[in-house]
Amino acid sequence: MKWILSWIIIIWNVQYLLACQCPMIQWSKEGANQYDFIARVVIDKIIPQQNNFSVAEVEILNLFKGKSGRFCKILFPENDPCAIPVREGEEWIIYAKEKQINTFSIDWCGWSRKRFVNDVEDFFIATHVITYDEELNKLQQAFPEIAIDKAIQPSVFHKNIIPDKTEMYIYLALSLVGFLIIGLIIKKYLK
Repeated sequence: MKWILSWIIIIWNVQYLLACQCPMIQWSKEGANQYDFIARVVIDKIIPQQNNFSVAEVEILNLFKGKSGRFCKILFPENDPCAIPVREGEEWIIYAKEKQINTFSIDWCGWSRKRFVNDVEDFFIATHVITYDEELNKLQQAFPEIAIDKAIQPSVFHKNIIPDKTEMYIYLALSLVGFLIIGLIIKKYLK
């Protein structure tokens, strides 16, 4: 019985050790410049579980850094202990790195944050030290708003999607079969 109780206590404590602990963020223009893309967005659509990411198709309200059309994709890592649910209709300030054309990825312990109706509910204040509105004001003062590139169309959304593991194995197998067929044809006709 003591053995079982000891294991329960160890497992309970390991959960706390693996819990999310993001460092404090002191907002500065130099710190924000680390990111390729900074914008205030609204989540339009969520596509769950694409290669360990939730993909959010977002509408850009204000673009402060980077190049994008009115719509782009934001990758939210799913297998992160600091991950929170992302829902359609939410407003976010996104600080992200560019992954592909018109696709950006955030880090949960990075600077991105969600807008809450009430500042009392805003748990991002614990790491960001300032409220959402204060951070938005700092962004507007530090970065002039960039015009959204109307040449970039939402049709880009479904291009350059990385295949999952199953698709990758299928593509590799089909490629191997294709090379074998080409090899046999060449060997037969080029004797």
